[in-house]
Amino acid sequence: MNNEIFIESFLQSPQAMFIMKRQGDEVVALNRELASITGVDEGVGLHIPLSSLLQISGDHASTNGMLAQRIRNSVMVGREGLIQQFSGLANGEDELLLQPRQITLQGEEYILISVSGVSGTKETEMRLKDALAEKEVLLREVHHRVKNNLQVISSLLHLQAQFVHDPTVLGYMTDSQNRVRALGYVYEHLYRSRDIGKIDFAEYTTRITQSLLREYSSFAKRVCIRYEVPPIHLNPDTSIPLGLILNELISNALRHAFPDGREGAIWIMLSANDDAGYSLIIGDDGIGLPEGFDLDQSDSLGLMLVSSLVSQLDGTVALKRDHGTEFKINFQALQYKERR
Repeated sequence: MNNEIFIESFLQSPQAMFIMKRQGDEVVALNRELASITGVDEGVGLHIPLSSLLQISGDHASTNGMLAQRIRNSVMVGREGLIQQFSGLANGEDELLLQPRQITLQGEEYILISVSGVSGTKETEMRLKDALAEKEVLLREVHHRVKNNLQVISSLLHLQAQFVHDPTVLGYMTDSQNRVRALGYVYEHLYRSRDIGKIDFAEYTTRITQSLLREYSSFAKRVCIRYEVPPIHLNPDTSIPLGLILNELISNALRHAFPDGREGAIWIMLSANDDAGYSLIIGDDGIGLPEGFDLDQSDSLGLMLVSSLVSQLDGTVALKRDHGTEFKINFQALQYKERR
């Protein structure tokens, strides 16, 4: 449909509608039906603030810009609509249902908003959806702030490491920075994901391992990583310990399994089991672990963390030492438990 036909259909539609810019609160068009509700003249090519068309009930100074932001939030999270109370409407109604969606006109992004009255059943349904969507927006903001705070901590560790000359201490600080970074990736995925309670573990795995490859490039210049991770989505309670396990085992392999520029490979495989659980395999074809190594008796902080995190997942870990090193971790996806 070309723009001329769209505009004509828009103006004559029996459904009250208006169009506003994607950014800001400027209304650029409103149709005849909405004009009869608001008392504002219909037209296109307008340049009027949203508050001149629809005024939220309450103090104008405190509510200015609030409606435009709620409309943008609805579009961002894919919400069906929102109910808002207004004042000064020409048709006497004080509550309207707004249903926004993004459109493109002449290469520019706008928001088309349908406006209608609210029935009792629809009002209850929309209020529940509205409350849920607002909580989702708030939760995304929390995830975003946690991610930013973790990035600050990672940056502080990086800055402090520049003043450390002891290789052992420097290694500890680098390990800590990588652990914080792995946590940060979880919250970044949660912030960006359409399903706020799930993480694409394949994408998350790639992000962690590529970061570690950059960090330890001097140790493993000829090492490649192979992935066999299907598009499985896991909740944060499961993804966080798994991400830390990946961080520990892959960083250990990159630092110790391929000395003297040795060529080799690291593999990561994730599969679903018949018991509704999962198996995660992390292995390499490097020089292997020392003779007599016992995972349960290891004094390495990283491997102690692995054992603790596997227990947190109610899982088991098996170590295979043929032609390199391979860890197989069987675990169940954790279910959310209410915190007290």
